[in-house]
Amino acid sequence: MKKFVKRCSAAVLAIGMCVALTACGSESGSTSAATQAANAVTEAQTEAPTEAKGLTIASTETWGDYTVGVPEGWTFRKGDTLDENDTHYCSVKKSSFVFFDFKMEKEDVCKNQYEYNKKTYINEQKDVSGKYGDIEWTGFEYSDGMGGYGFEAYAKANGKPVRVSCCGYKFDAAEAKTVLETLKIK
Repeated sequence: MKKFVKRCSAAVLAIGMCVALTACGSESGSTSAATQAANAVTEAQTEAPTEAKGLTIASTETWGDYTVGVPEGWTFRKGDTLDENDTHYCSVKKSSFVFFDFKMEKEDVCKNQYEYNKKTYINEQKDVSGKYGDIEWTGFEYSDGMGGYGFEAYAKANGKPVRVSCCGYKFDAAEAKTVLETLKIK
């Protein structure tokens, strides 16, 4: 019964966040990305453990300027929802609700998207930073208030601005460390 109530509460919260974000209007596609992230964080708690145990990289994938490791049982997705051939985007996904989305954007777009998300995801928000592999990340993590976490971070790698959006894990989670340490940018 507790599990049912928790899932119903998560669904109500997700619907409320979607309605609120939709009402805010769209700024360069921010609403659809924000809505997806809100839904994903809410659902992630039922699919993701908080710490990795024996997470191993099964393959290394290259797409555009990205090279990233993909853990066993996870998938690699090229492009984004709107254009699967766009080499500026890729994802490492455990499920529809647990993933790392990588975006290579112009610096001003990267900053604007990051700031928009920072103003949107404020529950238990805290600033984070750290170096994984060769990349120094700056960002924030947040919670859905029910045990689900996510983070947004940006960096400049080989002179290129890159942003990661994660649903399902905190910035310092073993899963985040495992995936982000494998990321290379040409």
